[in-house]
Amino acid sequence: MIVIDASVANKLVLPNEPDYALAKSILEKHILQTEEILVLDFLFYEVANTLATKSSISSIRMVNSLTKIYAANLKIYCPAEVEVKEAAKLAKQYKTSVYDMIYAVIAKNHKIILITADEKFMKQTGFKWVKLLKDF
Repeated sequence: MIVIDASVANKLVLPNEPDYALAKSILEKHILQTEEILVLDFLFYEVANTLATKSSISSIRMVNSLTKIYAANLKIYCPAEVEVKEAAKLAKQYKTSVYDMIYAVIAKNHKIILITADEKFMKQTGFKWVKLLKDF
Protein backbone atom coordinates (compact mmCIF):
# COMPACT_ATOMS: atom_id res chain seq x y z
CA MET A 1 0.00 0.00 0.00
CA ILE A 2 1.11 3.57 -0.76
CA VAL A 3 -0.30 7.03 -0.14
CA ILE A 4 -0.54 9.54 -2.97
CA ASP A 5 -1.11 13.23 -2.41
CA ALA A 6 -3.00 15.74 -4.52
CA SER A 7 0.11 16.62 -6.53
CA VAL A 8 0.10 13.07 -7.91
CA ALA A 9 -3.69 12.78 -8.19
CA ASN A 10 -3.78 15.98 -10.23
CA LYS A 11 -1.48 14.38 -12.77
CA LEU A 12 -4.00 11.56 -13.18
CA VAL A 13 -6.63 14.00 -14.44
CA LEU A 14 -4.39 16.38 -16.40
CA PRO A 15 -2.66 14.34 -19.13
CA ASN A 16 -0.50 17.29 -20.23
CA GLU A 17 1.16 17.42 -16.82
CA PRO A 18 4.77 16.25 -16.52
CA ASP A 19 4.98 12.69 -15.18
CA TYR A 20 1.39 11.90 -16.18
CA ALA A 21 2.53 8.48 -17.40
CA LEU A 22 4.20 7.72 -14.07
CA ALA A 23 1.06 8.66 -12.13
CA LYS A 24 -1.05 6.61 -14.51
CA SER A 25 1.17 3.57 -14.01
CA ILE A 26 0.63 3.79 -10.23
CA LEU A 27 -3.12 3.95 -10.78
CA GLU A 28 -2.97 0.95 -13.13
CA LYS A 29 -1.20 -1.06 -10.42
CA HIS A 30 -4.01 -0.14 -8.05
CA ILE A 31 -6.65 -1.19 -10.56
CA LEU A 32 -4.80 -4.48 -11.13
CA GLN A 33 -4.65 -4.87 -7.33
CA THR A 34 -0.87 -5.09 -7.20
CA GLU A 35 -0.44 -1.81 -5.27
CA GLU A 36 -3.28 -0.41 -3.19
CA ILE A 37 -3.54 3.38 -3.10
CA LEU A 38 -4.59 5.12 0.08
CA VAL A 39 -5.85 8.71 -0.19
CA LEU A 40 -7.12 11.18 2.33
CA ASP A 41 -10.80 12.00 2.25
CA PHE A 42 -10.21 15.60 1.17
CA LEU A 43 -8.04 14.66 -1.82
CA PHE A 44 -11.13 14.81 -4.03
CA TYR A 45 -11.73 18.44 -3.01
CA GLU A 46 -8.11 19.28 -3.74
CA VAL A 47 -8.30 17.75 -7.21
CA ALA A 48 -11.65 19.43 -7.92
CA ASN A 49 -10.21 22.76 -6.80
CA THR A 50 -7.20 22.38 -9.10
CA LEU A 51 -9.42 21.51 -12.04
CA ALA A 52 -11.82 24.38 -11.34
CA THR A 53 -9.35 27.14 -10.50
CA LYS A 54 -5.93 26.25 -11.89
CA SER A 55 -6.64 24.62 -15.23
CA SER A 56 -8.21 25.73 -18.45
CA ILE A 57 -10.15 22.53 -19.13
CA SER A 58 -13.85 22.67 -19.96
CA SER A 59 -16.53 21.98 -17.38
CA ILE A 60 -17.44 18.74 -19.14
CA ARG A 61 -13.85 17.52 -19.08
CA MET A 62 -13.56 18.60 -15.45
CA VAL A 63 -16.58 16.51 -14.47
CA ASN A 64 -15.30 13.55 -16.49
CA SER A 65 -11.91 13.82 -14.77
CA LEU A 66 -13.53 13.83 -11.34
CA THR A 67 -15.62 10.81 -12.35
CA LYS A 68 -12.38 9.02 -13.28
CA ILE A 69 -10.86 9.66 -9.85
CA TYR A 70 -13.98 8.52 -8.00
CA ALA A 71 -14.28 5.42 -10.20
CA ALA A 72 -10.76 4.28 -9.30
CA ASN A 73 -12.00 2.88 -5.97
CA LEU A 74 -9.11 4.37 -4.05
CA LYS A 75 -8.92 3.45 -0.37
CA ILE A 76 -10.20 6.56 1.43
CA TYR A 77 -8.86 7.44 4.85
CA CYS A 78 -10.17 10.08 7.26
CA PRO A 79 -7.39 11.38 9.53
CA ALA A 80 -8.01 11.17 13.26
CA GLU A 81 -7.72 14.13 15.60
CA VAL A 82 -4.32 12.99 16.86
CA GLU A 83 -2.99 12.78 13.29
CA VAL A 84 -4.24 16.26 12.42
CA LYS A 85 -2.56 17.63 15.55
CA GLU A 86 0.69 15.87 14.67
CA ALA A 87 0.50 17.25 11.12
CA ALA A 88 -0.09 20.76 12.46
CA LYS A 89 2.96 20.55 14.74
CA LEU A 90 5.16 19.22 11.95
CA ALA A 91 3.83 21.76 9.46
CA LYS A 92 4.80 24.54 11.83
CA GLN A 93 8.23 22.98 12.40
CA TYR A 94 8.98 22.42 8.70
CA LYS A 95 7.12 25.51 7.42
CA THR A 96 4.75 23.59 5.16
CA SER A 97 0.99 23.47 4.93
CA VAL A 98 -1.00 21.12 7.12
CA TYR A 99 -2.66 19.91 3.91
CA ASP A 100 0.71 18.66 2.64
CA MET A 101 1.98 17.41 5.98
CA ILE A 102 -1.05 15.27 6.82
CA TYR A 103 -0.25 12.96 3.90
CA ALA A 104 3.26 12.43 5.30
CA VAL A 105 1.91 11.79 8.81
CA ILE A 106 -0.55 9.19 7.53
CA ALA A 107 2.19 7.44 5.54
CA LYS A 108 4.51 7.42 8.56
CA ASN A 109 1.85 6.16 10.94
CA HIS A 110 0.82 3.37 8.55
CA LYS A 111 4.46 2.52 7.79
CA ILE A 112 3.99 3.03 4.07
CA ILE A 113 5.43 5.34 1.43
CA LEU A 114 3.97 8.69 0.41
CA ILE A 115 4.37 9.43 -3.29
CA THR A 116 4.41 13.12 -4.13
CA ALA A 117 5.30 15.33 -7.06
CA ASP A 118 5.96 18.23 -4.68
CA GLU A 119 9.72 18.68 -4.80
CA LYS A 120 9.58 21.68 -2.47
CA PHE A 121 7.89 19.57 0.23
CA MET A 122 10.54 16.86 -0.21
CA LYS A 123 13.36 19.37 0.18
CA GLN A 124 11.77 21.04 3.21
CA THR A 125 11.17 17.83 5.13
CA GLY A 126 13.62 15.19 3.93
CA PHE A 127 11.39 12.43 5.31
CA LYS A 128 12.66 8.98 4.34
CA TRP A 129 9.13 7.63 3.85
CA VAL A 130 8.31 10.27 1.22
CA LYS A 131 9.36 9.62 -2.37
CA LEU A 132 9.09 11.78 -5.46
CA LEU A 133 6.87 10.42 -8.19
CA LYS A 134 9.71 10.61 -10.70
CA ASP A 135 11.91 8.46 -8.41
CA PHE A 136 9.30 5.85 -7.51
